[in-house]
Amino acid sequence: MYELKKKYKKHGGSLYAVTFSEKHNLLFTGGADKIVATWDLEKDENTPFSIKTDSAILNLQLLNNDKHLFIGLFNGNFHIIDLESKQEVKFFPYHKSGVFSSCYLSDKDLLFVGAGDGTLSIWDTKEFELLKNYKISEGKIRAIQSVGEDVFIGNSEGQIFKINLSDIGTAELFSAIEHAIYCFDYLPAKDSLLIGDKNAHLTALNIVSKKQVLSVAGHNWPIYGIAWLNESEFATCSRDKIVKIWDAQTFEVKQRLCFPEHKGHLNSINNLIAIPSKNALVSIGDDKQICVWGN
Repeated sequence: MYELKKKYKKHGGSLYAVTFSEKHNLLFTGGADKIVATWDLEKDENTPFSIKTDSAILNLQLLNNDKHLFIGLFNGNFHIIDLESKQEVKFFPYHKSGVFSSCYLSDKDLLFVGAGDGTLSIWDTKEFELLKNYKISEGKIRAIQSVGEDVFIGNSEGQIFKINLSDIGTAELFSAIEHAIYCFDYLPAKDSLLIGDKNAHLTALNIVSKKQVLSVAGHNWPIYGIAWLNESEFATCSRDKIVKIWDAQTFEVKQRLCFPEHKGHLNSINNLIAIPSKNALVSIGDDKQICVWGN
């Protein structure tokens, strides 16, 4: 069973973005205070390395074997930071609305970036050159997930688009659900996209048949994040201030991590990541808190 191991609260605003570098042994967090902070989970401390930006931080993504950090901002700009030299190597004032999502394909050296105005850009991560950009829809692109040779894009209109890597210039409407999509991941057992939506449901959409094979009421409010803990368990987080641990086979809730029972978050939980090497789950939210859970 998971329990709260550590809690950090040094940010000055709501938190939206989190990632972890195995190579550098650092947790990165960012949000409304416009600062990317770094944390050493073994030493249990905030490190001196931080990055100041000119807009709220919505998205963090590690690139190129953790050599670079991608920072997506609310104003549509994004930065590329070299984590070895700790210097900015690229700055792109590219999108005109918030960079809500990204997906990095390490074997292809490709970065997919989704924005709040429905535009998608695709970048080569070796030279940081733009390969393709187009407007997919009017809805905010909040979720991007790669499955095999396909990349799926979900937006706030409930639409799911598919791009095959053999032709990154073409995005086709794959399917749609009734509510805005906030996050998704791949569910191997059902060969499906596992979708978290505004209506607080978890939906499994089969990639071959394009049919919903499962839909359950996951939370009380929108689901903002999904993270795999291991092959048999995943976690979700929500605006309802709760982290849930799920059995991936039965879709039964094994544990609810909330306040005050587990001394967790006081407000909306906006994102989470699993760190298997440390047997840890990290959640962040509107209460400015970083909660580290372990079992």
